Order: sequence, then structure tokens, then C-alpha cells
Amino acid sequence: MRIHTFVLANLFFSAGLVLSNLSTAYAQVCHADASPTTPARRFVELGNGTVADQNTGLMWKKCLEGQMGAKCFGTAMAVPWELAQQQAHNLNGQRFAGFNDWRLPNRQELLSIVERQCENPAANLQIFPHTPAAGLWSADEVGLNAWTLDFTRGREYKSFKGGGKYVRLVRRLR
Repeated sequence: MRIHTFVLANLFFSAGLVLSNLSTAYAQVCHADASPTTPARRFVELGNGTVADQNTGLMWKKCLEGQMGAKCFGTAMAVPWELAQQQAHNLNGQRFAGFNDWRLPNRQELLSIVERQCENPAANLQIFPHTPAAGLWSADEVGLNAWTLDFTRGREYKSFKGGGKYVRLVRRLR
């Protein structure tokens, strides 16, 4: 019995070290010597799961698809591009926040919410909490690919539409 307890204690201790290292390996880093590109004052929280960008005239869904609540808890879903389009269609059927014109953002719109001062993720987590350091789909297609914005460092690249990326939906304010 004593050996089993010792082995289990070491196993849990080792697992804790691995898990704590994983969580710190992906901690956001913001560089104080750089100016913020998405300061919080630029956005207005509308209280209905959306934020309005006063610079671009866009309304963003605060949470990624799969997340919910004011702090965007839950598991964001990485989905193929076609399913991302379907998620926008489904959200429009629900009239999320009272609107039915939600869509995938284009590349320039996604680039407008990159926080260049930070990486892992390159996002203002006060405005867009729990944004992963990973790729998000854009609406822009190139054959079998679509443009993706990687929020690890805010770089864009083409991805095969059958692969899984995250989805943040947008609409134009009127």
C-alpha cells in the first residue's frame, strides 16, 4: 500500500508539473515598448455578447463560436471553412444580438483586431477574452484554400478549407 501511495503521489506531482508548464508555455506576452494597436477605448461593449469597433464601424461577436458568456468560457470549436460559413448562417437564423447579417470577416477586418503589442495571442484579451494563439478563418477564398489569420503573432496565411480553424463572426454597424 505504501508503494502505491508513493507512486501515485509522484505521478500526480509529475502530471502537475507537466500541466503547469503547458499553461505557462502559452502565456500572452505584451511588449511595453510598443504602442497598443487595439486599445480598449476603441471598443464599446454592447452588453449583448458583442463589441463595436469605433474605428472600423464593425460589430464583432465577442466570443469565438463554441464559447459563451461575458468571459467567453467554454471550448472554442475549430471547424472546416464550410462549417464556419454554416455557423454564420445558423447564428443569423437565431438573430443573435437582434441581427441576421453575421458573417466571416475578410482578411483586412481580421487584421484590424490584431494587437501588435502582444503575442500568444496577438489579441486584446480585455476585449476578446480567451482568444487562442491559433488560426481564425476569413471569408476570403483562394481555390481550395481560404485566408487565415494566426493569432499567435498576427500573421496571415492560406489554409486548406478542409482543415480546422476557429471562427469569430462580424457584421457592419449601420
